[in-house]
Amino acid sequence: MRPLAVPHLPQAEVKLCVAQDHACAQSLTKRGITVLHPAPCGTLSVETNAHADMLLCHAGGGTVFLSADQTALSPALRNAGFTVRLVPQPGKAYPKDILLNVLIGRDFVLGNLPFADETLLAHLIQNGKRPIRVRQGYSKCSVCPVTENAFITDDPGIADALGNAEKNVLPISKGSVYLSEKHFGFFGGACGLISPDVLAVNGSLATHTDADAIRSFLKKYGVKPLELRQGPLIDIGGILPLTETDHV
Repeated sequence: MRPLAVPHLPQAEVKLCVAQDHACAQSLTKRGITVLHPAPCGTLSVETNAHADMLLCHAGGGTVFLSADQTALSPALRNAGFTVRLVPQPGKAYPKDILLNVLIGRDFVLGNLPFADETLLAHLIQNGKRPIRVRQGYSKCSVCPVTENAFITDDPGIADALGNAEKNVLPISKGSVYLSEKHFGFFGGACGLISPDVLAVNGSLATHTDADAIRSFLKKYGVKPLELRQGPLIDIGGILPLTETDHV
């Protein structure tokens, strides 16, 4: 196994990922993917307290930034060969809860960057990532990477920022993804690539208002959706791939 060179964008079949302990994780395990689960974080709301994209950020290669409260996940990641850099656990309220919720591409880091963890941001910039600031704090949650140059998002500000960075963007509508009885979630938080050509989706894609447009956009880039379970799309904080097979 090897770590993904670019976060979220496997070049081969994924072997290790991080995702909330949910029914969809069982489907991933059956496909031969080891799933590590974050422990619920006491400072976050019940809606997001075990969301991977709130508690962990893969910086690319063998480096992972992790909330300091994740005392079980930290040794598991080290055992998998990662260097784990601990950061303070997220605060109780926005924007103190978005320390690690940034989108990292091959050549950029995007988020509400003044509120990102300083050590994470410094590491990324030092390693050549161009900072792109947007107003949306839950930036990783808000975006589904399809390829290094193609993204799906329901946030207009992020869509504009990625477009200005010469990326191809499918803007979708809000409201088709469940988070809680009070709030809708994000499509990016309900999915994740598990190989270069397979997007794992936590629910039935047909339940999204823009399902046809999403399917067409994925097909354009040679990516097939894989529904891990039936029923509504549910935001679980994303399926974050970390390692892949050595054979492309």
